[in-house]
Amino acid sequence: MVKFTKTIKVKASTDQVWKIFAHGFNDAHKWMASVSHSYAQTNGESFEGAHSDGRVCELSPDQTGIKASEKFLEYDENNKTATVQIDFANTPFYFPVKFNILDFSIHEIGDGHSEMTWKFRSNIKPLGLLLWPLLRIGFGVFVGQIMGELKFYVENGTSHPRKLKAMEKLGPKV
Repeated sequence: MVKFTKTIKVKASTDQVWKIFAHGFNDAHKWMASVSHSYAQTNGESFEGAHSDGRVCELSPDQTGIKASEKFLEYDENNKTATVQIDFANTPFYFPVKFNILDFSIHEIGDGHSEMTWKFRSNIKPLGLLLWPLLRIGFGVFVGQIMGELKFYVENGTSHPRKLKAMEKLGPKV
């Protein structure tokens, strides 16, 4: 299992971050560069205060491509914490991940700023064990980029340049 924790400071209140991450859970495609499209899908438990009980993130513009099916395992509206399980569909046989778990938390640090923490665990397949050192580095970079994209979106109200570039590659929607 690959495990690590990443923390990032955000020039926004916890309410602003929570609004995008949790209340806008189904809209990850608006800010996450690796997601071409996301939508609601009932695939998890309904929690009090949650605006979603699951989502699907398409990780490829091809609708038959890899998808992440995500659901809340835990959700605490008052403390602004959530645990999300990320399962994958339509993966090639060599895809190294069984599933990921993300523990998300956000807390105020003063002056309208907050600190976001992601505790990430990835359950990898036997083939992935051979690649463990590379996966650990790659996952760390990838998760850091996603956190940066969320931070940018919350702070600026617009998508990160990485997301804009990804959208450009997709071209106009038909």
